[in-house]
Amino acid sequence: MTKAIKNTKVLVAMSGGVDSSVTAALLKSQGYDVIGVHMQLWDHGQANLQRFGGRCCSVIDSNDARRVCDKIDAPYYVINAQDVFKDKVVDYFVHEYLQQRTPNPCAQCNNQIKFNYLFQKADELGCDLVATGHYAQTSQDATSGLPRLLKATDPQKDQSYFLFGLTQKALKRTLMPLGGIPKIMVRKMAEEFGLTVAQKADSQEICFISDEGYKDFIEKRTAPALRPRGVIQTKEGSIVGDHDGLFRYTIGQRKGLNLSVKDPDKYFVTGFDSARQILFVGPESALFHKEMMANHINWIRPQNGIQGLRCKAKIRSRHEESICRVTLFENDTVHVEFDEAQRAITPGQAVVFYQEDEVLGGGYIHSVGPTKEGAHK
Repeated sequence: MTKAIKNTKVLVAMSGGVDSSVTAALLKSQGYDVIGVHMQLWDHGQANLQRFGGRCCSVIDSNDARRVCDKIDAPYYVINAQDVFKDKVVDYFVHEYLQQRTPNPCAQCNNQIKFNYLFQKADELGCDLVATGHYAQTSQDATSGLPRLLKATDPQKDQSYFLFGLTQKALKRTLMPLGGIPKIMVRKMAEEFGLTVAQKADSQEICFISDEGYKDFIEKRTAPALRPRGVIQTKEGSIVGDHDGLFRYTIGQRKGLNLSVKDPDKYFVTGFDSARQILFVGPESALFHKEMMANHINWIRPQNGIQGLRCKAKIRSRHEESICRVTLFENDTVHVEFDEAQRAITPGQAVVFYQEDEVLGGGYIHSVGPTKEGAHK
């Protein structure tokens, strides 16, 4: 997917972690003209500097990225994107939970912010390519010549699920050099390059959520009237408890329900009635469904209006892919019917479509159930 390395200028997204640092050092060693760019997305505050220094977006991370660029003799820039991050990711995160959907902020950040800003900055600096430390791969289709997004060779680190929003235009200019390298080798490479971040811990949490957790985070940013309390009820109509706001629960949840029933561990969150503020619970069997609707679909591989696409779909980042039939509708909406029922299909989460190791595209789960009459394209 790249032109000749000689005289090729590449902008590298620098989070301050080991993956993006090795990406920059590796490309530099291969002869690319590397420019490092760090995106400042969230401010944890000076008081929390040490507590959250291991998460992305902290001042510590920015300084680590700068030191790596100094080590490899590469220019370094910082982009302040905090305002748009709050608007497109943080506010979205809060709003989705208040609408009884479970958001995917990492995919949203990639789709709405990171790549947009990176390519804009790349154009300003005259860069040919943009590189990231994501564990995924790019290639070129031998027949059509179109770029393809593929899974990483290390299945435990594969991040292709979060990149379904990439466009053909962006993918043509994107490098992901770590996609074919196991994580254990990446750390060894960091040591060989002499990078101070070689043993830095991976960021595992949502970058803007501190130890308080997402529930307290939402409460601090919303009025009580937006998160009313209500009852917990079975589908049969029995009231079995009270809840402190529907945003505190997600489909498939079992812990923390405090139900006044025999064998409470046999009950799971199965749905919501937002109008009446009812949280529905039931047996695990009620979590399994074969059909769903998804919207905001982006096709990396163009589909040309094909109906009845057979492929595999992943409904969560750690969920096993399952065979399905995808029917295309108007307004970037699809109906997905799985061959086998899936557990806890959750509105708000991303659904990503695959054929073998290739990402075809993806979108966001809208609802569980069959298609509606008249919606067919």
